[in-house]
Formats: sequence, C-alpha cells, structure tokens
Amino acid sequence: MTLRIGFGRTDLTPPLGVELAGFGPFLRRRATSVHAPLYARAVAVAGADGGRWVLVSCDLLGVAASIVDDVAARVAAATGWRPDEVVVHATHNHSGPATVENVGWGAPDEQYVAGVADLIARACVAAVRGLAPATVRHAVVPLEEFAHNRMLPSRDPALIDSGVHVLRVDHDGALAGFVASYSCHPVICCESTSAVHGDFPGEALRIVEAAHPGATGVFLQGALGDVNPLYAHGPADESMVALELFAGRFADAVTAGIAGSTPVEDDAVAVVKQEIPYELAPYDLDELRKRRDEGDDVTSLSLRRTVAALEEGREVRRPLWVHALRLGPLTLLGYNVEVFDGIKRRLVEALGEHCLVLSTTNGWLGYAPTHDAYEPPADPYPAYEVPIIAGHLPFRPDISDDLVAAGVRAAGLLRGSADPEWWRGAVVYECHLPSFRDGSGDGIGDLEGLIEGLDYLRDLGVDAVWTGPFFRSPLLDQGFDVSDYLDVEPVFGTLGTFDRLVAAAHERGIRVIVDYIPNHTSDQHPWFVASRSSRDDPKRDWYMWRDEPNNWTSEAGGSVWEYDEPTGQYYLHSHLVEQPDLNWRNPEVRKALLDVLRFWLDRGADGVRIDVAHMLMKDPEFRDNPSAPEGHHNVFDLQHPDFGTQLHVHDRRHPDTFAALAEIRAVADEYAGGRVTIAEIEAMPWADWAAYYAAGMHLPFPFRLLETHWRADLLRSELEALYAALPDGAWPIVALGNHDRPRLATRLGPAQARVAAVLLLTLAATPCLLYADELGMTDQPVPVDRQRDYFARTHGGVSRDPSRTPMPWTDGATGGFSTADESRLWLPVSHDVATLNVAAQLADPASMLRLYRALTRLRHASPALRRGSIAFAGGTDSVLAYTRSAGSDRKLVLLNLTDRPATVPSSVTGRVVLSTTGAAPRPVAGTELELAAGEAVVIDVERDHADH
Repeated sequence: MTLRIGFGRTDLTPPLGVELAGFGPFLRRRATSVHAPLYARAVAVAGADGGRWVLVSCDLLGVAASIVDDVAARVAAATGWRPDEVVVHATHNHSGPATVENVGWGAPDEQYVAGVADLIARACVAAVRGLAPATVRHAVVPLEEFAHNRMLPSRDPALIDSGVHVLRVDHDGALAGFVASYSCHPVICCESTSAVHGDFPGEALRIVEAAHPGATGVFLQGALGDVNPLYAHGPADESMVALELFAGRFADAVTAGIAGSTPVEDDAVAVVKQEIPYELAPYDLDELRKRRDEGDDVTSLSLRRTVAALEEGREVRRPLWVHALRLGPLTLLGYNVEVFDGIKRRLVEALGEHCLVLSTTNGWLGYAPTHDAYEPPADPYPAYEVPIIAGHLPFRPDISDDLVAAGVRAAGLLRGSADPEWWRGAVVYECHLPSFRDGSGDGIGDLEGLIEGLDYLRDLGVDAVWTGPFFRSPLLDQGFDVSDYLDVEPVFGTLGTFDRLVAAAHERGIRVIVDYIPNHTSDQHPWFVASRSSRDDPKRDWYMWRDEPNNWTSEAGGSVWEYDEPTGQYYLHSHLVEQPDLNWRNPEVRKALLDVLRFWLDRGADGVRIDVAHMLMKDPEFRDNPSAPEGHHNVFDLQHPDFGTQLHVHDRRHPDTFAALAEIRAVADEYAGGRVTIAEIEAMPWADWAAYYAAGMHLPFPFRLLETHWRADLLRSELEALYAALPDGAWPIVALGNHDRPRLATRLGPAQARVAAVLLLTLAATPCLLYADELGMTDQPVPVDRQRDYFARTHGGVSRDPSRTPMPWTDGATGGFSTADESRLWLPVSHDVATLNVAAQLADPASMLRLYRALTRLRHASPALRRGSIAFAGGTDSVLAYTRSAGSDRKLVLLNLTDRPATVPSSVTGRVVLSTTGAAPRPVAGTELELAAGEAVVIDVERDHADH
C-alpha cells in the first residue's frame, strides 16, 4: 500500500491516581485505586493523496468536551494537522471525570483536567511522528458466546458483533501495531470495592503487546454500548474473574486476527468530517425544570447543570459530528455521542460488512439512550435501577436517524475512494449561481457566495451541488452564452475561487457538478469571431453556415438563422441571436469541446450537467420541420410562442447525437471516482428518453414529469411508464422544477408543494432540487427595467426571471443575499422576504425548510429510500401510493394530492415517521389510514399483512 501509518501510546495512570471516579456514583462512592494502567493509544493514517486521520482511544469514559478540544488543538499545534483531523475516542470503562461532571455528582479534580489533555495529545503526536510506509491486513475473528445483552435481553441478537475486526499494520515487514474493533460495553467495575478495574479490551491489548514487543494496540469500541459482558458491575471476586476471562478471550481473538489476516489491496485513504444539524428538543426552560423536578435522581442531577446554564444565558450545545476514514475497503466511522439504538447494525446494513463503527461518547457530555429500547433486566441490581442515564441535554427521539444519515453520507462521499456510482440516490441541488448568494458585494451571486453557503447545503442534506454556468460570458443568457470555456467570468470569481470551492465542498462531503455547454457559444467567443471573419477562415466550419435559411424556429422566437452581411451567409442559433450553434460534425470541434470537459474534470469537478444534450447533432440535410397541430404550445414551459408552431423533428434529437454523447461519456470514464454525466433533454416519449442511457448518459432528465398534471392517476401512470422503460441496471434522476420553469410552489400552491417535496425525495431516483424550492419560494414579478433574461426582449418573448430571483437568507432589505444596495441586485428580492427566508424557517419547526431537512435525513438513514426498489400499489383516485424496499427496510409513501381528507386502504403495521402536516409520529395498524387534506406521509413498515 502507498499509505503511512504510525502508532503512539501514553500511560495516563500517574497523574490520575485516586482522582478517578468509578461507575460507583450510582452507589454514591468514589474510586480510590486503579487495578491496571490506563492508556491513551493512538493510530495515525496518511495517504499519498493527502487524506489523513489520527485517532486516540482512551481507557476512560466520555472524556469531557473541553479536554477533547484541548487535545485537538495541541495535536494541531505540534503536527500542523487540522483539529478536525483528530478524533478522541473513549473505550467506555466509566472511569473518567465526565461520569461525575456531566451526570452531576460533582466536579473533576482541576489537576486532572489540566494534565490529561497533554498526555492524550502526546499519544497522538507520537503516532503522527511515527508515520511510516505500511502494509495493512484485515481479519474478522469469530467471538461466539462472548457477551450477552444485559439491558435488552429480548432484542435481536444481531445487535451483537459476530466477530472482532482486526487490522494488522506492518512497517518494513515487522508488526508495528494493530487495531481491534468490537461492539461491546467493555467496562468491568466492582460494586463492593473502591477500585477501578479497567476495561477488558485494554487488558487484552496489554496481553497482545507483551507477546509482540514494540507493537501498539488500539481498541475501537463499537456503537452498541448497551451490550454488556457477563458479570459487569458484579461483586469484586466475580468481576475480577470476568475481567481476566474476557481479556483472555479477546486477546486470543486479536492474536488470531493478527496471524490470519489477509492483505488490504486498495490503498485509498480519505477522511470526511460530517457535522449534524442541531435539531434537538427545544430548550423550553419550564419543560426542563419539570423534567428535573419530576424525574428520578439521575435525571434530576443530569438536568440540573443544563437548567442552570440556560438560566445564566450560557450556550450549552456542542456540535454533533461523524468522522469517516476510508482505509482500502474498510470504512471506520466515529461519532461523538452514544445512542443505544442499534446504530452499528443500521450502518452495517446500509454500508456493508466492512464498516467499523465507534461511538466516542464525548463532545455531547453524556448519553442519549432511546426510551423505547430499554427493557429492565431479569435480575436487576442497583446499577440497573435507573432506566436511562440522562444526557447533559434533551435529545430528540430520532437523533439516531441523524447519526445514521451523517454516517452514510460521510462514508459514501470520501474523496478518492467513493462508490463510483455515488450519484445513485444522491441529493443534487441546483444553485443557479447569480441568484444563490453574493460573496463579493456587487449584487450578483458568485462562487464566493456559494462557498459561504456550503454549510447550509450540508445541513440541508445535499450530496452534490450543480453550480450553474460561471464561465466568461456577456451574460445575455445567465451565462449559457460562453465567450471562454476555460476561464471564470470575473463577476463570479476566478479559477482560484473555483479551486477553493471544490476543496471546501469536498471537505464537507459535497460534490461539485459544473455546466457543460457544448451546443453553442457566445458570438463574442474567439472561435466565432474567427468563423464569421471570412468564408475561408479555418474555423468557418466550426459553426453552421448556409446560403439559404430553412423554416426552423428558435426557442427565443423567430428564425434560427441570422444573416451575416460581411460574409453573405446565415448562421444557425437555436437560442438567442448572440448564441451561434457549434458544428459537432466537425472533428476539430469535438476535440476542442472534449478538451474543455477534461479541463474542468482535471480541476476536480465531480461531473457535468450537459446543456441541451439532445441538440448536438442536427439533420445534415437541414430539412424543414413540419407544422405542429393546433394547440401544440407547451403550457408547462416558458418558451416563445413561435417555438410551438412546428414539430421539431430535424433541428434536434438526430440519431447521430448518441455517438457524440458516447464520446462525452468516454471522457468522463477516464477519471476515477465516478464522474457523472447528467443530460438535459426535452420531454419525450419514455422509450426515446431511455435511449439516452444506451448513449452512455448516467442520468438523463425525464422532463415528462414536469409536464404532468398534478393528479394521482396521471402521476402514477407516468411513473410506472418511466420505470418500465428504464433499462436494466439504470437509475433515473427526477426534478420537479428548474431555472427554466415556473416554481413548484407557484404551480401547486404551498400545501401541495410540501407533498411534492415528499414525492421528490422518496422516489427511486436521484432528486434534483432547485434553489429556494426548499423554502417554498414562489415566482417574483420582475419589472421590465430589472429583467436579465434576453429571451424576454424578443417580440412576444417570455421572461424566466420570475423563477430566478435571489435566495432569501434573512429578513433584511436584500434578504441577506448581498451587502449591495437592493437597486444593484442581480434581480429584485422576493416580496415575501420578511417571512420566507432561511433564518426564519430554521427557527420554525413546521416550515418548508425543516420539512426538507427531515426528508433528506430520513432518506440518508434509510437504505430503502436511498437505493431501494419501488412498487406502486394501494393508492386511490386522490392518493398516490408506493413502497420502497431494501432488505428489511420498508417504507410506504402515501401522497394525498387533493385539498380534502382521504381514506386509504392499509394492510401494514408500522409507524408514521414523517408527515407534511407536522403531525407527531403515530402508529399504523388496521385496515384503513386517514390522511388530512394535502397530507403526505412516510410509514416505516414493520409488517405487511398482504404478504401473508
């Protein structure tokens, strides 16, 4: 492998001594001695491509957040690494100050807090300094009858790992260190003594290290802290026997893994840190006081600090995050909170068996077990008289969905080693650059503004952002009139700004999709300037010139032919007069345009959206188009009326187009990491649409859905036809709005726009969201003197500006879009900006934005919704119904497309996990389900009685 790995270890025992607090606070006691040394054990990984990660595993419970921050800062200062590349992980032996401080039994000794961060950091720094070329081997060693589930005795035994993951690391052919991972609760604490007896994995690692001098072991506890070894917290003699027994068995398993591991062939190393939104329970002081005063002792004590802090006006929150490391075929995931809800099982189900999961139990300063998962043990004793160990903060019941979603996103979006088909099920966001966010203060959205908005997109659940064109341009068609493909229009930034955008997006696990505009250029492009300079110019044939025009009509109105008096011929322009079409039948043109594609892929673009991909090749004989039947005008589009007067059979969709698209796909395939090709094609019969897959396009847009009336029967018919036409192994992309159409909320109204959000984000497809649709923004009238769309300036032309107005971020004069005066903005802000803005909607649990965020979180956490199969059944005249399935995960989606209540036959038992009306989650059982007017629901299906 071409990676480097280093190990480090420090003994934490001397400065800690009797200052440790054991698990005994449940019994109102403190530890006075330590059974065995307590260690901080670190492993650092660095890849040839720059991906790197250092993890330190401490024999302590939930190292306090201040210590975590201090460790990260110390390591960064000593090594030059970023603080977010450092992960502090506790092996969960209930022997740290966090137990006392966070649950409220007292305060940790100041000497402890002052000294432990430096010691932990030393292990990390030693690991970084010990980086050396390494080879890695991997094994999974069975560990049967090793542990049982004390707290959840009747739960699925699959919650317990079947084996120990072991990574063996060699430097120069000699064992340098090893990493072991197992989902367990490794604490061994006595109840009748004041000694802390360590954790059995730590004891096991010491045994293995003694047999392999010079090697350092690191233990990664899995995410199921509710799986307890036998005799944990038992009497002193039984606990010591258990410690030795489990440590011996675990050491044997690790030793076997070291001896029997097989090479990890893939040398890819990459890291993603995925932050999770703060959407916790609201900080209602009265409610928290009530919980404190009416709860049991532990709950009361744990909430006391939170209430006190809030009463003093202090911020008590800490960011939730997931770290992901890709090491060859293995994915290591760590998150800084413990949730007793089978997280590892869900992540392994979503990501595959080569997924190592660890819960760091720190950063949030406590636990957040789900209430409905707890079952009293058959033989309770004092340590288990408390049903939950309450967290420092009140958590939402569905916080585990956030963790799973973030873990799936982080693992799937690691740079350099991601799934080459990452685009299957990814959430794509069209930002339409001039209108998204202005970072320079000139009133026009730009690349800098997009960089500023990346955290918003990450929290929205976006996997890829489609930038919109930003190339040099006169900006007569929002940048689709390109005057230089290889440079950035100065109002949007520079090539350096684009490079920063790619780096910043990738750091957040977001891919960047750029526009590829191969059909036409601006008339100011040097190619066209040369082409029209003379009939004999070498670039004359780079565009299409004729002595006589035919009858083809332009999307902007009038003829597609424009007479050029100096050379006495007509040139073809399918759009504006200032946008001449390129001649893709000229091999020099094809080569030049394919080199343009390589230029942006070389700079890190993760794919391209191909503008008017169906138009690259025209009829070589330039035959006239036939006239269209009466009423052929497309009521769903914003095209000039002239365009609908004929059937466009010769000026687009020529069969030779497929060969051109295949060349584009071949270039994309030259690059690793799954560079995606998204083809913009007009609405057409499903069989014709499916042919674009055969041409090599990953995701051709199915615009027929945008042109389907909002009725359950019509949508079901179109969707069934779409999936029937879909070639084997292919995957669709779906959009319900774009920059050329009226906005979704304008077309459907606010209630049905919420239903449309559920449809878009639960279909078996890659959803593409138009910026600000997640806010429910409607079309904004734009005065003639403020219009930017030159399509509206032709006689009878239609402006698309109303659907392209600036993204409203706040309720300020410019909606927070820009610091420029409102009169200088690219387009006027929405008339609803006072209430329809990001800040206001984030504060409103019932807002459209919060609905979209809940949907993306649910989608990422559900294998069924991400890439599962789809089946349409059980709907009514009012309700569209379908089921998404993947393994044991099944989701039933019901969409009431009317403004009246509806009753739907139901054969399932399950739970409504999302509703557009904001209704609380509710059980589903019976033969019928009532939907409110305009309500869409997602049901987590436990059982479908129709299957039996």
